[in-house]
Amino acid sequence: MVSTTSGSGGLKEFIEDSKKLIGKDATDVPQAVKVADWSSIQKYCSALGDINPLYNDVGGGVGTLYSTLIAPPTFIFCARTPDSAAAHEQKAYGIRRFSTACSAEWSDIIRLGEPVATDLKVSDVRAGAKWGNRDTGEVDSTATYTTLSGGLIAKATGTVTVVPYNLGDDLIDDREIHQYSDKEIKQLEDDLDAISPHRGKKPRYWSEVNVGDKLPQLVKGPIYYTDISAWKVAESKLSAAALGTVAHRQVLDKPGRMVVNPATDWPYSDIDQAHGDVLAVKVLGFNMPASKGLLRFGLAGQVITNWMGDLGFLRSLSLQLPNHFLYEDTMWIGGEVTGKTKVTVGAGHYNAVQLKISGHNQLGQTLAEGTAEVYLPEKGFLVGLPIGNPWQ
Repeated sequence: MVSTTSGSGGLKEFIEDSKKLIGKDATDVPQAVKVADWSSIQKYCSALGDINPLYNDVGGGVGTLYSTLIAPPTFIFCARTPDSAAAHEQKAYGIRRFSTACSAEWSDIIRLGEPVATDLKVSDVRAGAKWGNRDTGEVDSTATYTTLSGGLIAKATGTVTVVPYNLGDDLIDDREIHQYSDKEIKQLEDDLDAISPHRGKKPRYWSEVNVGDKLPQLVKGPIYYTDISAWKVAESKLSAAALGTVAHRQVLDKPGRMVVNPATDWPYSDIDQAHGDVLAVKVLGFNMPASKGLLRFGLAGQVITNWMGDLGFLRSLSLQLPNHFLYEDTMWIGGEVTGKTKVTVGAGHYNAVQLKISGHNQLGQTLAEGTAEVYLPEKGFLVGLPIGNPWQ
């Protein structure tokens, strides 16, 4: 049967155990996708609602600079998500884990059929800020994504916040499902109809961009069970598909993920499955299903790639994820140009644009906030890849 350590005692033990893992492989997040095959890329695009032919149409990709379909930049999360919670699987500490920040820097694109190797390590463990009246802990993990020959694709660092909670405690977020008013429905319909198409093959040149330019916003939602599940499938983690003996053995080996299902009293449920389960989600500390935090990072990436065009290159993206994107919520996410610079990286010279990214829900709560940098082409000049060693 499931036993847990609740309150600050469990959190303190978790932090002590997790600090022993700093610098070590993050075994709680194994590699998922190992090859950027067409099926994996399509699942990822489907989870985001990204229909750009560069990422979806094999034939369309052939006629581009890349001579092939490529994956969206944030597809790196299909290979491995930088969301380790260190020791959380080892014991039933009585904690819940949430992605609350993530940053990534890209050096190259991912081409169709390209193998992707990953390395993920726990990089820091510390006490966190208060979550309401609860103490918290924070875990940073750093991922590196490379080609099989060692060429750098990207690096990413994520922060997971762990919060003490056991079923029966006050909920972590006790908000009820939002009921949209007629006015809100009309506004949402108008905003959905007003979404601009992706820029696609039409180049966005650096000289045409001005500080203060707005990025067309995306409207994502109201988010359903299927959207929450689609992201879990896109992540390609084994627990998203395991049944029967496989699932049971996985949970027995990881006491920190084992919970009692409040709807069935089955004592060996995997807490990771509760995100999209309306009957079990209270074990997470919510009244309703909740999406994974890194979904918002992927959606922010889509805002940027839609704006920059197929010849642009997303160099970096850094986001804070301070609130939860819950069932039937809607997110409005967009951006603004805050700067233009010319930068040199290694042997490469680039025309850079700095962006501010922000997203909020129907209540005005911030769901994503941060910055990004994009390298854009100029007339007669393309973005040299890989970054720092172009045209190698």
